[in-house]
Amino acid sequence: MSEATEKRVRSRRLSGGGVKMVDVARLAGTSTQTVSRVLSRPELVADDTRKLVEQAIRELNYIPNSAARLLASSVSHIVAVIIPSLSATVYAQEVHHIVRVLEEHSFSVVIGHSDYSELREERLVQSFLERRPDGFILTGTQHTDLTRQLLRNSGVPVVETFDGDNAAMDMSVGFSNLEAGRKVAELFLSRGLTRIAYVGGRSDQDFRSNARFEGLQSRLAEAGLAPVARIELTLPMPAGDGVRGLDQVLAIDPLTQAIFFSADTLAISALLECNRRGMRVPEQLAICGFGNYDFADAIVPALTTVAVPFEQIGVLAANAILARLDGSVQGPSQTVVPLQLLRRGSA
Repeated sequence: MSEATEKRVRSRRLSGGGVKMVDVARLAGTSTQTVSRVLSRPELVADDTRKLVEQAIRELNYIPNSAARLLASSVSHIVAVIIPSLSATVYAQEVHHIVRVLEEHSFSVVIGHSDYSELREERLVQSFLERRPDGFILTGTQHTDLTRQLLRNSGVPVVETFDGDNAAMDMSVGFSNLEAGRKVAELFLSRGLTRIAYVGGRSDQDFRSNARFEGLQSRLAEAGLAPVARIELTLPMPAGDGVRGLDQVLAIDPLTQAIFFSADTLAISALLECNRRGMRVPEQLAICGFGNYDFADAIVPALTTVAVPFEQIGVLAANAILARLDGSVQGPSQTVVPLQLLRRGSA
């Protein structure tokens, strides 16, 4: 680009006229098609050429017109991710790896938080569809009928995570909550414990917790034990609800020998409360959590828990979207990742 042309471009930018893709191409000495490819699929451009274009973009302070690109193409390079909670570590870990994988392929991520409400998730899906995302990553397989209809009609790939027990709407990457409950039951049985309780979300809110309870209950029933005492808490559950759950269990049966909490946050707060009260864990009361959250192995005694590879789920979910978009994978799929019971001092 000549000095005079460059001055005109910069003058137009400063006066509000805006820099165009053709200006970037001229400065970089490439075609506008190459500039477009650098913006959308940089991995397809030779490194030297890509660096020239990126340098021109920086020098001219070029801001791509995403709306125009969307109108000119059926691809938005946006993936919508809806999770139940922004504060829960497990979802943060999953989203971190979803974003990392998708950004490597020049996709942006918009994130919505449903607060464990199917109706709120429905509204988020409606809102995100206005942006014409290339795919959705949802949590769980429970949705309103309208959500399912909207997603089916959109024609975009959908990945449901965290549930490996139920059929997927399209694709799923998750784990078996039923298996988690059965693993914990096996542990309690191996210790000869018979008076067992479960603390988790309300049955009409937390469907994945339901499955953990059912897995626990079914395995104990096979061993001839009485039905498990269940405490249901309203979502979202702050860590302090673990103490409330502990109190409710002991009010029902003061001789309870073991409690399976649906999340480590609940289990950790209950364990610390037992320490404060002088209750010996696991001699008087065995405690098991779920998730292998931060600090689960740092408290005393260390928390027995079911470890879930949340990071792997995020990577697999993102790759499932990419594989469907590039045509390398067609049709529905279900991926179930294995769980690991980490037996520590609390049980």
